[in-house]
Amino acid sequence: MPPIAALLLPLWSLLPIISASVPMLAGFSVVWSDDFQGDHYAGVDTAKWNQFVGRSDNNAELEFYTPRTNNVHLSGDGQVYIVPTLSNGTWYSARLESVASQACDEGRAMVFQASLWVPDLTGSPPEFAGLWPAFWALGNDLRTDGVLWPECGEWDIFEATNKLGDMNQGTLHFQNADGSHNDSFHGRTVYTTGQYHTWALEVDRRSSDWTKQAVTWYLDDTAFYTVTGAQIGGFQEWTQLADRPYYIILNMAIGGDYPGDPTSQTLSGFDASMRVEYVAIYKSD
Repeated sequence: MPPIAALLLPLWSLLPIISASVPMLAGFSVVWSDDFQGDHYAGVDTAKWNQFVGRSDNNAELEFYTPRTNNVHLSGDGQVYIVPTLSNGTWYSARLESVASQACDEGRAMVFQASLWVPDLTGSPPEFAGLWPAFWALGNDLRTDGVLWPECGEWDIFEATNKLGDMNQGTLHFQNADGSHNDSFHGRTVYTTGQYHTWALEVDRRSSDWTKQAVTWYLDDTAFYTVTGAQIGGFQEWTQLADRPYYIILNMAIGGDYPGDPTSQTLSGFDASMRVEYVAIYKSD
């Protein structure tokens, strides 16, 4: 498998879709990206992003998602800020879902990658209780063909809570042949919180044998967890995970079953934000 190490190309050789802030990967080409260029406090590019509005039905979360710029806006220097805010007893936040989706073609590999920052969660500080920033993806047939979760498939690439502290957990969600939910494949890695890191998930279908195909998670270009088709064990289950188009989600959830609920100490505003420098999808040449 080629390394995921980024290789910056001369500006003259970049395709129009690629900004200087989106790195190239050796052996891959960018097929979709956003580097969040624009004026400070401007909204995101709605040609690239759907903005979820309302309450999530998942995980007993508390937030109300809005497209308002006090919850999601450009930084003015090539980032997007997703900012949780508490107002009159209600938590507000933002959830971005890419309009585009991409599938890993047979015989190729595909990477979903982002550079992002979350607050310093080392030691599970109480001021971040209940916050749940995440970079993840869902199978596009959830929104196009009425396929329900978890059959649509889900890749959790990066998620942070103060309960996890300085660990990220990568997880797959899919449906077993008997219709039950499978979330038993997950791997963790320690990272330095409060700093920018590159997180990526690669789907590798270059082997003609589906049992040797793989999904691999990366932190700063280093693999930390891999799941193969053989480990999943069933072709239909592997198809859910590796042979369907997926779309990207960036969000800051608040409260619920996984992170626990916020408290009176939980910070509201910029210091509790998730900051994303770029998101890109790559396919092997």
